[in-house]
Amino acid sequence: MNPALETLIALQQLDSAAETARRRLNELPAAATALDERIAAAEAALSAVDQRAADNQARRHALEKEVAVIDGRLARFEEHKASVKTNQEYTALLHEIEIARGSKDALEEQILILLEEADMIAAERENARQAVDAAKHEVEAARRELATKQAALEAELGRLAEARQARAAELEPALLYRYEQLLRQRRMIAVAPLDGDVCGACHVRLRPVVTQHVRQNDQIVTCDNCQRILYAPPKADPRPDSDSSNSSAQA
Repeated sequence: MNPALETLIALQQLDSAAETARRRLNELPAAATALDERIAAAEAALSAVDQRAADNQARRHALEKEVAVIDGRLARFEEHKASVKTNQEYTALLHEIEIARGSKDALEEQILILLEEADMIAAERENARQAVDAAKHEVEAARRELATKQAALEAELGRLAEARQARAAELEPALLYRYEQLLRQRRMIAVAPLDGDVCGACHVRLRPVVTQHVRQNDQIVTCDNCQRILYAPPKADPRPDSDSSNSSAQA
């Protein structure tokens, strides 16, 4: 293979690997943000349960105040019994006491319902608190993993940069400039393999004469359509057919 072409292929492989590493590195901040959002969601769920608990408590306190007011009225009614002089007044007083006790019973029933609800909310809060603790623990482990990935990717980019510099030094300046120009213009693919009789990058069919030259790998040949530098990948070793294998085994 033409030495310059071989170097160009190596450069393309290095640049493609570096582009992949950079893309993965650029994805890490979004992954870190997703981790923060996970904790925020768990804490928001806990806050919602806390708000329900506070609302429940406020409603119970309001009902308890109403019960206290009714208790005060009932106490006054009891005191007033001794001063009642007629049956009509006594009957009216008993009616007022009955209404007050009915109201008190209704309020106390609501309080009991709220107390049962408070118990359920307390259980939900414990589950929500445990979910927050679990999320923080898992996110901490995930952040350590992201930090490890970041360090590995940065090290890989450094290694690739050094290797690229060494390979780029093997090329003539004009050819290196041409390669890097193609790299910028063609979405980081300046060198592409031949795929049958089409360009492996733009997938346009090549002229037969161009295909023939590319397959020889002895010169710099470009695609007529996208201008990328083309090369013919090495062919895989053919498998021995079954007849030959059987003959060898019998021999």
